[in-house]
Amino acid sequence: MTEILNALTMYYGLDWVALILGVSGSYMITSQNRYGFLLAGIGCICGFAVALMAMQIGYVVYNIILTGIMVRGYLALSRYQDDAQAEPAE
Repeated sequence: MTEILNALTMYYGLDWVALILGVSGSYMITSQNRYGFLLAGIGCICGFAVALMAMQIGYVVYNIILTGIMVRGYLALSRYQDDAQAEPAE
């Protein structure tokens, strides 16, 4: 039982936070909810920290790139939503 608990808390629970935030943020993005980008971005930052602790440089780079994609997606969705709310020209 101790081995299981150690395996679940090896990275101070950050891996589980990254999982929960990443999945819930991605779900919110599919509903065009801009807060989904925030949750998924925080999940990427948690994943970045876990990758650093595990010394997995490939995942560090992956999380940096994914965080950049989240920022780009947030900005693009904001522009899309602002254009959709604009009143049509007469």
